[in-house]
Amino acid sequence: MHRKLSRTHAAVLNSSIASLGQILTLVAQFIARTFFIHVLGQKFLGLNGLFVNVLSFLNFAELGIGSAVTFALYEPLASNNHGQIAALMVHFKRWYRYIALVVFLGGLCVMPFLPHLIHDQSTNFVNIYIAFALSLSSTVASYLVSYKRTLLIANQQGYLNTLNTVGYSLIQQILQIVGLLLYSSYYLYLIIQLIFMIISNLRVSRVVDRLYPYLLDYPSERIDKSTMNFFKKNVLGMLSAKAGGIVVNGTDNILLSYFVGLTSVGVYSNYTLIITGLTNVLNQAVSAVASSIGNLAVVEKSKTRKVKVFYKYYFLSALLIFFAAIGFTAFSSTFVRYWVGERYVYTQLPLLLIAFNFYLQGLRQPIITYTNAYGLYWYERYKPILESIVNLFISVLLLCTTNLEVSAVLIGTISSNVLVNLWWEPLIVFRWGLRDKLSRFMLLNILYVIIGLVTLVGVSYIVSVINYDKIFLSIAVTLGCEFVGIVLLIVITNFFWPGLIKFSEFKKKLLK
Repeated sequence: MHRKLSRTHAAVLNSSIASLGQILTLVAQFIARTFFIHVLGQKFLGLNGLFVNVLSFLNFAELGIGSAVTFALYEPLASNNHGQIAALMVHFKRWYRYIALVVFLGGLCVMPFLPHLIHDQSTNFVNIYIAFALSLSSTVASYLVSYKRTLLIANQQGYLNTLNTVGYSLIQQILQIVGLLLYSSYYLYLIIQLIFMIISNLRVSRVVDRLYPYLLDYPSERIDKSTMNFFKKNVLGMLSAKAGGIVVNGTDNILLSYFVGLTSVGVYSNYTLIITGLTNVLNQAVSAVASSIGNLAVVEKSKTRKVKVFYKYYFLSALLIFFAAIGFTAFSSTFVRYWVGERYVYTQLPLLLIAFNFYLQGLRQPIITYTNAYGLYWYERYKPILESIVNLFISVLLLCTTNLEVSAVLIGTISSNVLVNLWWEPLIVFRWGLRDKLSRFMLLNILYVIIGLVTLVGVSYIVSVINYDKIFLSIAVTLGCEFVGIVLLIVITNFFWPGLIKFSEFKKKLLK
């Protein structure tokens, strides 16, 4: 039987291992992407980005069940109710098999329309149907043991899942690089991806079976009626959240492919790789403590204690995303120049919009983590619908009426964040989760948005006038901007909210 970790120990362990794992994965992805670009070129890169977005639409079949499953497991795990845990896992296993089937059938239905999503229609360089079938198979395989990965995460053992995912991902990318160098084959690249998804699944399945042998000891156990009703309600709430998330985050490459072409998708995907890598590293550090927050929500009775933890968590998360956004703005173009060449570098406006959108998304993450940890999906069921309408309308309007291209798509996403998410998501967390006044947090949140925008505009201007050939100058500017920006954030926060930041507490554990 596994040893139960304390909440603090679990939070620190999950966060640190997840962050380190994402950093290693990010480095490996950059190396693999470099070989991918030089061996296969921009069109394959754009096609790969298009597949990712199309498959994200098919993932709608998941309905956000993973988050609802995690929340449903918090209470029985906290009370060591083995019977309920086993019953839930049997139920979730069945659900995920249905999801895998729906995704597979949906992929087959989408396949004939793929050539029509490409602006220049030049797909003679690859059999698009075979390539998509291989990508689809990897996505379907990812669902087969998702319920077991969710059990590890819900029980504050996400580090085990991270070690599994990162370990096999690194080996996969090494073999993909070797395959590209030896055979220059996109098909082999996708086959290796599929094989390692299956191997990773088999390994994590064995780990869970060993740690939780009692899962097979309750064949006739039934889920409590109240638990099942709450689970179904949350799944319905997550349905709209899933749809909105797919429209907002999954349409960028599809819109660019349709209105502009695969080359534009390829250039944009290099920046999104950097952003996705940074986001994953930060989200692992920020959201890896979600299970500990969920445990705190179930066990802790003091509202004051819960609110205090939230504010400390929010500030530390904001500090991390502020640091990352400044660094991205100051150094990403120099990095892309040295990495893949001048023709892949964006001008000042797209760079600023990418950075600001990244910053806004990062500020949302603590709120999203609390929404997941408290199981508040039902209350945000209408929010993603409005969010997706605003995003899609503005993006398509600007693509059709201007020459902004990627900037049009980014303005659409930023607009939906500012007009909808900025106030709606915190309202849900404070009214139905923390049950505390929203006004103080909203003032702080808006203040952070303004500080971030002003700082990023300033950094973007400085970057536009320095000499990119001087790599050490770029590094110095990056570090200088980081220092000034973070000091500005801390000083202003302390000025408006005295006592919120106590540096002596940084040495203490967040969830002690």
